Amino acid sequence: MATGWFVAHPSSTVAEPCSPSVRAPQARRGGRSARVVADVLRTTLEIVGEHGFAGLRVEDLAARAGVNKTTIYRRWPTRGDLLIAALTSLSTQPVAVETGRLECDLHATLMTATTLRSTRVGRGVVRALIAERGDPEVDRVVQVIKERHRAPARSVLERARQRGDLPRRADIELLLDVLTGTIHGRLRDCPRPLDEQWVRKVVRLVLAGATS
Repeated sequence: MATGWFVAHPSSTVAEPCSPSVRAPQARRGGRSARVVADVLRTTLEIVGEHGFAGLRVEDLAARAGVNKTTIYRRWPTRGDLLIAALTSLSTQPVAVETGRLECDLHATLMTATTLRSTRVGRGVVRALIAERGDPEVDRVVQVIKERHRAPARSVLERARQRGDLPRRADIELLLDVLTGTIHGRLRDCPRPLDEQWVRKVVRLVLAGATS
């Protein structure tokens, strides 16, 4: 799915000194409210995976999740907002890692996220949304998720350019396209945890082209 919704799934490979292990923030758990939210988001993903975004009806969702419609509307005004929240709960977003060493920071940042394709439900949702691209609300959802995954790496690249580690002429959006496209393609063809050394080689190759 050429949307940039990757990225890596943390592997068990021991990180090298320049790429410290980084844990993404964990949501607080516990309480009835948290359980209700979790049930609604899980059910949302199941319905979209089975019937697509067009088949996501709040009435059906409320009945299947065992909650009131008002509970859903109060938290998520639109179906798009609901799906964005559900997709965000399914995969960990990247976290910018910055130590001042561009290659290491970019590699570590990319390795702090998980792919939407790492579960059966996630793969079903991705397939459903691919089929419904062109729907304005679906396109908005895709764009929001895509931007959330690109923003941390963009921050790393922009600060590197400010430090002089990247040429002023470097096209950061193009670099992001190449990085996310390459890694996403790997996940699409082989949805297993990414190898850290492979990701490091991709980062090194892309940066070599940007700085030559």
